[in-house]
Amino acid sequence: MPQNTAATPQNRKLVATWLLALAFMIWVMVGIGGYTRDTGSGLSIMNWDPIIGALPPLSGDAWAKLFALYKTIPQYQILHQGMDLDGFKQLFWPEYLHRLWGRLMGLVLLLPLIGFAVTGRIEKRLIPWLALLFALGGLQGFIGWFMVSSGFVPDSTAVEPWRLSLHFFAAMFLLGAVLWTALTVQSPEPARHPGCKGLRRLSLAAFILLLLAMFGGTFVSGIHGITAFDPATGIGTGQPPAGWPMSGIFSDTATIIFDHQFLAVLATIAILAVTVQTIRHEPPAPVRDAAALIGLLVILQFVLGVTALVSQMIDVGVIHQMNAVLLLGALLNLLHRLRGATA
Repeated sequence: MPQNTAATPQNRKLVATWLLALAFMIWVMVGIGGYTRDTGSGLSIMNWDPIIGALPPLSGDAWAKLFALYKTIPQYQILHQGMDLDGFKQLFWPEYLHRLWGRLMGLVLLLPLIGFAVTGRIEKRLIPWLALLFALGGLQGFIGWFMVSSGFVPDSTAVEPWRLSLHFFAAMFLLGAVLWTALTVQSPEPARHPGCKGLRRLSLAAFILLLLAMFGGTFVSGIHGITAFDPATGIGTGQPPAGWPMSGIFSDTATIIFDHQFLAVLATIAILAVTVQTIRHEPPAPVRDAAALIGLLVILQFVLGVTALVSQMIDVGVIHQMNAVLLLGALLNLLHRLRGATA
């Protein structure tokens, strides 16, 4: 196929759809990863085998060996002493699915990339960039193992929160890069939106605040903050702990939860301000719709966050994490539509 056909609307739509499907897979991965983290399943596989590890235990002996290995780590000895094989399997399958989904994403990126490159359906300038994203996806697998291995040290029953944060934000970078690339393939020329430059700046500020709130959220997840809500002590009720803000920003449970709540409130106000400002200035429909979406998602995010903390329900906490990623993607979409904004 001639190279100049790579930029046809049909091929652009094909490539963009592929990349959007990959972004969707990353979003699903966040949900699987959040569930493994919140249930403590992430430490159930004690080795990192990128190739052989694609297969689960296929015999009773294989299960017995894996379970025996799990019994050597502190999480079993401290939290799950006496657990039987069926209990171990309940821990194993979410983590196995998490890793298998990661391998599947690698294939979904690599195989179509090769096919599109060979057939000339993708512009040459995109190939090195997407190949880099594939390499970064492999690095993400290593970062995941770097995170998991921190849970095997003596007296540890969970991974270190800062490594969890690193793993999460590496995933967010990949998601953002894939989504932005897909949107650019769809709309290579930025639309000019006169009078929206201020809205773009406000949207960027809201985006940064959301990232900070999500950073705080990774530490809440890392310390299992969903179980720490206690009105009697004020933890999780929105009250600043004694000595705040210098009261243990990465070590004190009450401070970690309050910091996340504080940043989340700031992000919510900023995002709602974007929505209100957009409605007031009556921009073109694509910008208006994108701004309305972030307003709806941030209200839902706030409700989910409060519900997860008060109810202490893991499933609600996972949905809260996944909605945060949807909100991040929606803000990126708005920023992409505003990239041609002028004063």
